[in-house]
Amino acid sequence: MKRNLLFLLALLVFGLSVGLAQNPVKIRIGFNPTQNSDQLRPAAQAIADYLERRFQGAIEVEIFIPTEYRGLIEAMRGGNLDFAFFPPDGYVIANQDVGAQVLLKSVRGTSPYYWSAIVVRKDSGIKSLQGLDGKSIAWVDKNSAAGYVFPRAAVVGAGLDPDKLFAKQTFAGRHDACVLAVLNKSVDACATFANDTRNKSGAWTQFLKPEEAAQLTAIFYSRPIPGDTFSVSKQFITKYPTLSRGIAAALQGIKTPENRLLFNLYRIDYMIPAQDSDYDVVRQARKVAGQ
Repeated sequence: MKRNLLFLLALLVFGLSVGLAQNPVKIRIGFNPTQNSDQLRPAAQAIADYLERRFQGAIEVEIFIPTEYRGLIEAMRGGNLDFAFFPPDGYVIANQDVGAQVLLKSVRGTSPYYWSAIVVRKDSGIKSLQGLDGKSIAWVDKNSAAGYVFPRAAVVGAGLDPDKLFAKQTFAGRHDACVLAVLNKSVDACATFANDTRNKSGAWTQFLKPEEAAQLTAIFYSRPIPGDTFSVSKQFITKYPTLSRGIAAALQGIKTPENRLLFNLYRIDYMIPAQDSDYDVVRQARKVAGQ
């Protein structure tokens, strides 16, 4: 499989280098704003630089980091984005609204899934969803699978009304801000991503110092969520089908520990091919959550 990908990429690079070296194709890639853009931008630019090197000057890559999750969808709707690292919920909306097509999904460790976790301070006394009655919660964004859609669907599925359960609901906008709000006692709980269900790896361990992360704990995990995506606009893949597959092949060639570009970006170990039906579970969760 890897040999086939490398062969495809080699043929594509050769063809593009011969035909387009004097007039490179401009590629616009959007990156999901999971954290502060000052921290995300260098990792995103490194991906752009990697692709330009792999295609030997046949493409020019421009990065785009919106201020909110919905920004990626709107940029693609306006014809200003060719590819995007959509979160699962964002992909489902982009597919429905603007015809985006998923190419790859992320793998962390060996799993193409991750989870939503509701996180509290260990000294809060909160042990369960029912224990959140009358408490405050920070969601990430209404278009965040782990930060809103799946945990809200789980609350509804448990027979609870989120709008009555919580005394206050706010939106932090990013996963790092979400866990920081719990640490600082601005809210009692937050919904964020987790890479396992053993309270070992998640937004709180990724964005906080170890001694800070040790003060938080997950009291709930959602059902598995398919990995965040690398997707292409309908217009671009229609115009450049071979180039679209070649860019996906180049990203598939990035794998830890040999290459940490994707890991530095979103803690992704590698990416694998995906299909639209992989995200039907997200569509189901959106319905339950009232999206």
